[in-house]
Amino acid sequence: MKFAVNIPICAGSSEYSTLAFCEELSWGDQHDYAITVESLGFNGLAIPDHIMAGAGPTTEGLSTLAGLAGATEDVYLYPKTFNDQLRHGPLLAKALAQLDHISGGRLKIGMGAGWKQDEAEAFGYEWPKASERLRRMEETIEVSKALWTGSDVDYDGDYYDLDGADGRPHPVQDPYPQIMVGGGGEQFTLRIAAKHADTWNYWGDLEMLQGKLDVLKAHCETYGTDYDAIEKSWFARCVIRETKTEVKKLLDAVPRFRPENFDDKEFHLVGTPKQVAADLERYREAGFEEVVLEFVDFPNTTGAELFAKQVAPQF
Repeated sequence: MKFAVNIPICAGSSEYSTLAFCEELSWGDQHDYAITVESLGFNGLAIPDHIMAGAGPTTEGLSTLAGLAGATEDVYLYPKTFNDQLRHGPLLAKALAQLDHISGGRLKIGMGAGWKQDEAEAFGYEWPKASERLRRMEETIEVSKALWTGSDVDYDGDYYDLDGADGRPHPVQDPYPQIMVGGGGEQFTLRIAAKHADTWNYWGDLEMLQGKLDVLKAHCETYGTDYDAIEKSWFARCVIRETKTEVKKLLDAVPRFRPENFDDKEFHLVGTPKQVAADLERYREAGFEEVVLEFVDFPNTTGAELFAKQVAPQF
């Protein structure tokens, strides 16, 4: 299994952020935490993509990612997940190719159609229905692949029209960085993942996810793509401490993560290293090869350190 760690981009009161010990985020917090995560041996750094997601400041994803590319050496860099609706797809493709150069070929690209309508509208973006956003995201993926491999690109789509566009410099990675499609929509998102993705990522309870995997497999059969070649990735928040007593104390600060407060499709890693490892084993047996973790004690590194030392080596 590979383990990437979420570097938060917002804090304070928020429907997205669940950080109990970080009221306001700073670049210094993100920078120092990322360096520690890399030193602990994690495989990657994941950066969410929002522009207004908390009561306090929200850092922009692409520039945060570029900063972390310069601050780290070995971890892969993982926008998880770019909200396609917020950027012009062909220009994003150019920026990502350059970011692959800046990072020395360490970029892994997560793409999604977005879900947070209020932040988009606050910044003046239109917010079409989900099916339209997803079709636009699929065109962004197609246009990006063409630009990452071509120097005279024509494309005639519903959302993008390219006429002799030069995609150079192409990414360092050949032919281009891995593409992750994030989301659980069975009609559109999983179809797009089956057709275009190297990785599929989602969150939630294993029983629900196994149903999603069945749908993904069916879409792969439709397109003649290799289901087994698509990496299965899971996102979870993590509450971990050495003893059950310490776990209980941490949960007093983040009661949102008490298992009795999970909804019927939700699951996170909560407990001692032994308990967390047992839950991870269930996901590994189901075929999940990557786990993206957000430690709720950020910017404290206790959780990340404990996971790195006592859980990750088992996988």
